[in-house]
Amino acid sequence: MRDRISTPVLLLDAGDTLLGQRVADATQGGAIIEAMNLMQYDAMVVGQTDFIKGSEVVLERASEADFAVLSCNVVDATSGEPILQPYVVLERGGIRFGIIGVSEPEVKQVPFAGVAGIEVHDPMASVLRYLPEVEAQSDVVILLSHLGLPQDRVLAGALPGVDVIIGGRSREVMQTHVQVGRALIAQMGYDGEWLGQLDVRITATDSTGLLTRLDMGPEIADDPELASLVEGYNQRFPAPTPTP
Repeated sequence: MRDRISTPVLLLDAGDTLLGQRVADATQGGAIIEAMNLMQYDAMVVGQTDFIKGSEVVLERASEADFAVLSCNVVDATSGEPILQPYVVLERGGIRFGIIGVSEPEVKQVPFAGVAGIEVHDPMASVLRYLPEVEAQSDVVILLSHLGLPQDRVLAGALPGVDVIIGGRSREVMQTHVQVGRALIAQMGYDGEWLGQLDVRITATDSTGLLTRLDMGPEIADDPELASLVEGYNQRFPAPTPTP
């Protein structure tokens, strides 16, 4: 797919992705990872609801992903080290993109299975821990954040080494990105309803954005392979029949 595109493209997800819908819950997020692999995602950050089945399930799903599952501040309670990759550096078209994932402190408040054995460190301090080494390896630094737009603004103002923040959690449908200090901040709604496109010219300061609603019928055709995957899961896990 990407070999037909002349400019570097990254496909990113800002969290609360694995669970919360019928087929996703029935497969403990496995169906979501399978679909994301098919769509050739590059990275996602984990958010609070991703931990509803517990941290072991998150780690199992991460092991199945063909892309980086990130969080720099969800750590093992004993070692203090991240349980997932804190960041990943990807090269596209000769440009190195460093992507740091950061999760909200409320991960520790997940009910049900709970999150025994993990801690969530301060987001700002955790990003600062990894930012210098990511900057040293990257031409563009992206923060993949599940903190919410207000916190993204705070981080953008305090972290001049960050170029782009792709955010989640506060479920903002941002028709255009905002700029705080050096960083461009974008957020694309929730539940896969919107596809956000942020175009950035690396050698200049200009940028453009596009937000596309994904239920526009024939204007945006379904990918046949992905549609087949979804139909297969719907047959395995049919919706309950409404009671009269």
